[in-house]
Amino acid sequence: MIRRLVLCVLVMGLSCGLFGQENEDKKTNEKNNTDKKIEALEQKVNELTEKLEKVEKQNELNQLKERAENLSRQKKKKVADTGRKFHSGLRQQSALNPNISMGGDFYAAFGTSKSDYNRIRSDNSCGTGRMFLREIELGVESALDPFTRGKVFMGIGEEGIEVEEAYLQWLNFPLNMNLKMGQFKNQFGKLNRYHNHALPQFDRASVLVRFFGMECLNGFGLAGNFLLPSFLAHVNELDIEFVSGGDDHSFTSQGKQNFITVFHLKNYYDINRSTYVEIGLSGAFGHHNARETDQTRIGGADITLKWAPPDKAKYRGIEWITELLYSSRETSAENINAFGFYSSVQCRLGAWWLISTRVDYTELPHYPSLKEKGISFACDFWQSEFVFLRLQYSYLDRNFEDNDHRLIFQTCWAMGPHKHEAY
Repeated sequence: MIRRLVLCVLVMGLSCGLFGQENEDKKTNEKNNTDKKIEALEQKVNELTEKLEKVEKQNELNQLKERAENLSRQKKKKVADTGRKFHSGLRQQSALNPNISMGGDFYAAFGTSKSDYNRIRSDNSCGTGRMFLREIELGVESALDPFTRGKVFMGIGEEGIEVEEAYLQWLNFPLNMNLKMGQFKNQFGKLNRYHNHALPQFDRASVLVRFFGMECLNGFGLAGNFLLPSFLAHVNELDIEFVSGGDDHSFTSQGKQNFITVFHLKNYYDINRSTYVEIGLSGAFGHHNARETDQTRIGGADITLKWAPPDKAKYRGIEWITELLYSSRETSAENINAFGFYSSVQCRLGAWWLISTRVDYTELPHYPSLKEKGISFACDFWQSEFVFLRLQYSYLDRNFEDNDHRLIFQTCWAMGPHKHEAY
């Protein structure tokens, strides 16, 4: 019995061992099969990657071949086109044409005075009682070379055609100097250089008209502009001008040596990002008679304060200009002294609207006992940068003529750049 039990135990142990060995053999076989499958997949992936790389290289090679063929065709075309004619850049000569512009200035004026002194247009009055063509201005400007500019401005009006300015300008000379030669308006004070269409009001201040006439101080000559070291100011400029001419008000246009010497010193200060101030001193010396024996000396001082926020300069801004003039006129008996000033304020209310006012006072340089004073209010509507309309009311009070209330409607327009000077 015991033997049978031992035999059963041995048989069962051998069976379990054989069964376990079979399980281990199965697991080993499965692992080997999985490893073989992974190796096969990796081999296929490597084969596909090599094929893709070969295809990409072949495509790049084909693209390079196409580019080379295109370049070779272009070269062949250029070689085959060597017989065409060369026209020396005739089609590019239009780039050398100057900038040409034209502007118009029309107005209608109505006044209460019945005196011909006020009603008739003259060198002292803009006239009243009808509509006027003040001026058609033709401007031609060109950069002749990197160092030289040429500018010509001709005025066409009821009196005919006249040359307002025609000068040559040389830039960037040594000592920070620019030179100008020709017919030009002198750099005296603030507004003498301004053309009529650029004035803050319709007319010029009474002191400028009485001292220099409607056409301002101008002549033919030579001018130098010097940029001085920034001493006690951010920018200092000095203008010295020698001209032959005269306005027949303070200086004679007759005689063999009718020369006028003009200087202007400008000091510029930045107060902040939105505000700056300019202070200027001016002087003019010349003769007032054809015999060239008696001289006239005129001194002036001007100040300009401008506020314009950089982010809203198109919509907001204020400019205040004040100028004082003093004249000393020699005669055989005594010196005649006269004084005058004006103060102008212009405010920008938006992109289209501006309002301004000006106060005037002057003594006549020939007869200081004759005085003129006045006040003006103007409203400007800028339809665009090329067209603006202006309505102005002025009151003139004189002790030698009738007082006059005036209403003026002005229209100004421009074709082309029409930017003759950077004021």
